[in-house]
Amino acid sequence: MKRLKRLAGRAWFPAALVFIYLYNFPYFTAIHSANELPRIYLTMAMVDRAALNIDPELRRFQFTPDTSTYKGKLYANKAPGMSLLTVPVYWAQKLANGGQTPELPRMFFWFRIFGSILPSLLFLLLLWRFLGRLVEDVGQRRMVLAAYAVGTMALTYGTLLIAHQLSGLLMATGYFLVHLRFCEHRAAVPDCPAPGGRWSVALAGLAAGSGVLVDYQVAFIGPPLFFYLLWMASRRREPRRVRRTLLAALQFGAAASLPLGVLLLYQWGCFDDPLKTGYHYPTTQLFQQWHSQGFLGMARFDREAFWGSFFRADNGLFYFSPFLLLAFPGLVLMFIERRLRADAVLCLALILFFGYFVSALTFWRSGWAVGPRYITCAIPFYLVPVALLVQRLGDRWPGRIVPFGLMALSILIYITANAVFPHYPENFSNPWFDVTLRFGWAGYLPYNLGWLLGLRGLSSVMPYLVVATLLLGALLLGGGGRLWQRLVVALCALALAGSVLLVYQRQLEQRSMPLPAESFFRWMERMWEPRHPDMHLNLLLPPAERGKPQGRPK
Repeated sequence: MKRLKRLAGRAWFPAALVFIYLYNFPYFTAIHSANELPRIYLTMAMVDRAALNIDPELRRFQFTPDTSTYKGKLYANKAPGMSLLTVPVYWAQKLANGGQTPELPRMFFWFRIFGSILPSLLFLLLLWRFLGRLVEDVGQRRMVLAAYAVGTMALTYGTLLIAHQLSGLLMATGYFLVHLRFCEHRAAVPDCPAPGGRWSVALAGLAAGSGVLVDYQVAFIGPPLFFYLLWMASRRREPRRVRRTLLAALQFGAAASLPLGVLLLYQWGCFDDPLKTGYHYPTTQLFQQWHSQGFLGMARFDREAFWGSFFRADNGLFYFSPFLLLAFPGLVLMFIERRLRADAVLCLALILFFGYFVSALTFWRSGWAVGPRYITCAIPFYLVPVALLVQRLGDRWPGRIVPFGLMALSILIYITANAVFPHYPENFSNPWFDVTLRFGWAGYLPYNLGWLLGLRGLSSVMPYLVVATLLLGALLLGGGGRLWQRLVVALCALALAGSVLLVYQRQLEQRSMPLPAESFFRWMERMWEPRHPDMHLNLLLPPAERGKPQGRPK
């Protein structure tokens, strides 16, 4: 009995995260998911035809504009890593389907499971080990990990077949392995060895190279990470430190070259040049215009792009995940902590670079997204100083109120957004209210596990919301200290989160962009999957539009 209680005490937290990641299946045929379809088509082409072009798949299924054209053939304009990862999944699906190509929704489902969800959940195990270096209290560590897992874009892009989360977690894995191998910082939790032991550096290089194979943009993380490795390997004053540094650099470089070599061979096979990517041969004129400006679409810093990517209500990083603002005072603490200065330099450099990166892109808004998706790969580097700050503030219970409140708000926003429609259109100035709350309350919910139980409409998502609510409550009460102290922290944190939500709601009265009411909602009604009679469109319309005739447009 004691073993069962101990196992339940350890298992409830990972079980809740697994449940949240697996519960929803937001699949919508009509939006022609431009980031997911090319990857699926490339997998099909490699298995079915031993080819790299996707022309037959585009003709057979849905068209997507995210393609490249070269010598009269069409190719996916994405890095091939996710497609290579899902080759065994597609092969198994064909085998189970009697050798026939499975339906497109089924491929979406299984590709997301093995291409995004399972890697994201496995990464959380390594992240838990890494956070043990910074946060001693188990309750506080759970809160930090949950804030990342279900309170940032890690949840959105960890459940869709979009490469930002997978590439980001691979680069973060490389960083974590190097840190755990060489950092002499006194761990908050003793006995925290690096997974892989002597092979940690080689595994770090393999992870970093694989990150570039999955998504081109994370190549910018590679050089800073390599210099971080050199610094960490050479900082010990011992006779063999030069030899050890050279050996580490060789291991990292040799392991990284394997997936990078695969990437070069893929580009050579598609474009007759290993240094040319799909972005050099865009199909549409709009993509040609975007990518022809500056370096890979980066022109010069734009204040509007910066403000929109970080603070605006329609797409801002700190608007949807306000707890990430804690990274900046956390960085100060890291610089004060002498043995973490190299980590502070790495994290600050990547935070600043990707802030500039998204602010200089000609296509910075990046289409329909819940947050600035190009920054997803940098979020683990925000989390490191956040964790250190939580450790310092959490020593006394009042210090946990602000971090826990901001984390609770971030979790609330992303958990609900992922349950309704994780593709915020650019048409709305405050999409969490205009899309998530309004559509969800009206019964517009995507496929989820509740459908297997015969639940429809708003009731289909109730098990998900119940688990998320219990998880959040347990996290807010799990910061350590006496029961009354934890209750005060939880109530004050919830009050802080609610106050910030009221500020967010008032922004609805000061819209910076027009809200297309009936026409856009009518389009959503026609395209929604699954369709069922429990939807009530009048609940979606603004008060001024309710009660008017709602006939379908011709």
